[in-house]
Amino acid sequence: MRLLEGQNRIFEAIARGKPLEIILLELARIVEDLFDGAVCVIGLVKAREDTLCLAAAPSLPTALRATLAQVPLRPSAGLSAAAVCRGEPVVVCDAAGEEGVGEPRRAILPIGFQAGWAQPILDTTGKALGALSLFFRQQQCPEADDYRTIDSLIPLAQIAVEHDRRANALRMADERIASIAASLPGVVYQRVVRPDGDIRYTYISEGARELFGVAPEEIIANPSALFDCHGPDYGSTFRERLLAASRDLEMWDVEAEIISRNGERRWTRALARPHREPDGSVVWNGVILDATRLKQANLDLAAANRSQTEFLANMSHELRTPLNAIIGFSDLMLTLKDTGSLSGKFLEYIKSIHDSGTYLLDIINDVLDLAKIEAGKSELSEEILDLRRLIEASVRLIKPKADENGLTLTLGIAEHVSRIFVDERKVKQILINLLSNAVKFTPAGGKIAVTAQIGPGGRLEIIVADTGVGIAQQDLEAVLNPFAQADSGLNRRFEGTGLGLPLSKAMAELHGGELTLRSVPDVGTTATVGFPASRLRGPSGGSSNAA
Repeated sequence: MRLLEGQNRIFEAIARGKPLEIILLELARIVEDLFDGAVCVIGLVKAREDTLCLAAAPSLPTALRATLAQVPLRPSAGLSAAAVCRGEPVVVCDAAGEEGVGEPRRAILPIGFQAGWAQPILDTTGKALGALSLFFRQQQCPEADDYRTIDSLIPLAQIAVEHDRRANALRMADERIASIAASLPGVVYQRVVRPDGDIRYTYISEGARELFGVAPEEIIANPSALFDCHGPDYGSTFRERLLAASRDLEMWDVEAEIISRNGERRWTRALARPHREPDGSVVWNGVILDATRLKQANLDLAAANRSQTEFLANMSHELRTPLNAIIGFSDLMLTLKDTGSLSGKFLEYIKSIHDSGTYLLDIINDVLDLAKIEAGKSELSEEILDLRRLIEASVRLIKPKADENGLTLTLGIAEHVSRIFVDERKVKQILINLLSNAVKFTPAGGKIAVTAQIGPGGRLEIIVADTGVGIAQQDLEAVLNPFAQADSGLNRRFEGTGLGLPLSKAMAELHGGELTLRSVPDVGTTATVGFPASRLRGPSGGSSNAA
């Protein structure tokens, strides 16, 4: 009866989370109550596993406490140490007896005791956690009932020690997590969305106090303390979006405006990854970052881009008006050449004015088109067109220059490619830009091939390949940026603004397509314009070889 009552007291103490030293002290008293005249000593192995430290000994004489406070883990160091080292019970019934236990009997008993029993406390893997020992001042040998009693008490010590170590490990892990979270910018949190739609925070770092002006413990007690800081737009849809993301286990990546308790408006970026628990709850582990400065920088950049785009558009408009006049009047003056009214020199001057004005107007038109696209103001005027005629018309405009440079220009269109739904002017401009580049950068005797085919996923691919000077790998990305060129030295071999490729890329993307480049220096360049399969229309057509 006393044993059962003692066991219940220990289990209750463990369940209540009492400190380990209190539980072991209570266990030692229970042992002493069950064994008349016994002095119970409980020792625990320290983390370094080379010392057995005194944990509980309510009746041990004060003079012996210092001796047993820390005992080296070797069999000769004491009865308890011997039991731990051997991993089995060690019993000394009579210190003056002649039977050996591997070590001199008197040497392993505390001074003043004649008998002792020591039982190792083992964890579930068989590793020694410590020892529970009983010492007697007179001869004493355990009987069968004594062994059964001790065997029923040892598991209590094991449970108490392992529970304490797990609790300490969890506490240390929590402290590490809290320390890491405190050193990170923003807020680290764990959120649980239960199947009934209830939303709770099981952990949220101290960063919540700085970002939202709300204490973490308040948010854990009542999540509304955090939700109340959501901006109006974000707050109105937050719950529905979170529940939907929880159902689909979608990554949470949200930029939102918040209003802290002190009324300060900020922008946040929340990132979290979900996983579903066996009970159907969804656990979100995530971070909330203060994105105010980045958001403001993006707004400032967008405003600067708009200002730049508007400036370019206005300047292009202002420049085009007088240029059109210059081109128009010089064109009119050139009509006088057949009348003999102009001498050769003046005719040459007028032609130079006309060509320079036309070239400058082309540049300004490119700048204006690019400015419109960047401002999101460029619209497509789409219609169903004959692809062959569109490509052939573009090639005809470039062929005289190709012939002049001694280049071979070929055209091949797959039979099953016929009609396409696009903006004719923009697609034609893409082709002329790519063909002009090919002609410009291909030495005499080189070749240029234009093909149209069906590529991966059924998309339409228009390819312009040349055998020109090529582009270095490190320059491929740069040439697709406005005003950038691969050959950018002061004495460039080739004229140009560097707008052709970026403009072609932007116009392809307006159609939902893309422009890609492959190039090898001194071998050539291949430019591929890909259009979505949805832009193809109609049945097949024919094929053509030479342009």
